[in-house]
Amino acid sequence: MATTYSPFVADLKERMEFEGTFLVKIIQLHMDKNGRPYLNLVLMDKTGEVEARVWENANRLADEVKAQDLLRVAGKVNLFQGRRQVVVEAAAKVAEGTLPLDRFVPTTPYDVQKMLGEMVALFSSLEDKFARQLALQTLEDADVKKRILRAPAAKSVHHAYAGGLLEHTLSVCRILDLLAQHYRNYYGPGVSRDLILLGGLFHDIGKIYELSFDRATEYTKEGQLIGHHVQGCELVDRITSGIPEFPAELKLQVKHMILAHHGRLEYGSPKVPHTLEALIVHHVDDLDSKVNTICDFLAEDTQAGEWTAMNRLFERPFLKPKVLPKMQGSSPGRAD
Repeated sequence: MATTYSPFVADLKERMEFEGTFLVKIIQLHMDKNGRPYLNLVLMDKTGEVEARVWENANRLADEVKAQDLLRVAGKVNLFQGRRQVVVEAAAKVAEGTLPLDRFVPTTPYDVQKMLGEMVALFSSLEDKFARQLALQTLEDADVKKRILRAPAAKSVHHAYAGGLLEHTLSVCRILDLLAQHYRNYYGPGVSRDLILLGGLFHDIGKIYELSFDRATEYTKEGQLIGHHVQGCELVDRITSGIPEFPAELKLQVKHMILAHHGRLEYGSPKVPHTLEALIVHHVDDLDSKVNTICDFLAEDTQAGEWTAMNRLFERPFLKPKVLPKMQGSSPGRAD
């Protein structure tokens, strides 16, 4: 069988023999039932990630290689429980600076500068001047802007790639804008579009400080010890301190939506939603993250037949659609 050289993760097929370089996302040393050491790896590049196993020289490789290193791998692709798994036959660490990192870091397919411009345009339409100032000064803040153009929305699961936070936030805000119009037509101005959209903007913004994302995404020390709920509230405090006479009630409402956006205490939410707007933001955030997760799962599934393999997060297989979901348009939810 011919060897394929330098494939991307997305190109790896069952029974393929290959040689290529990947970024190490996870490396763990284990023992099998006979006491034989082996390495469990997750290898990645900009097209995705794949699990791998190393049996030969596992201890030596574990001493030499750490997460976020580049690894040259020769191996073969098998299927295990419906998922691709690489059996590594030989591997060696790649010296720093020898390859451009753009090949190895997954990135949103959308233009981050364009998405940021669309966020600015959306929040320029807020009615309340203080709500508008809070949103625009946040989006125009030099530190926030630098981070949000690069930040993922999560370490894993949903929108877990460079620019994923901005993509997720814009998607959530567009859905919230549609819902705000619907419910204002239904129930009147008692449903606040300004508040709902501020919740969409700020619910996950603390992740720009919770996560580090130079290569593979990791938690910062502050992210581990404090978390994005509190870090988002601290950002609101910082921005509003520079806005004279900013209403205390508006700041309280925005901070509550941040603290309540996970919806339930057992899901890591410091508070449950106590306002209508916080409840709406929670459900739209949850929906958007799940849709992205399932669409990615459907696109990557290799199980034969009309059903996918078991999804471990949702604890069920999914019926395969006739047409696989694929990102459309020039930005989330925007048809060209």
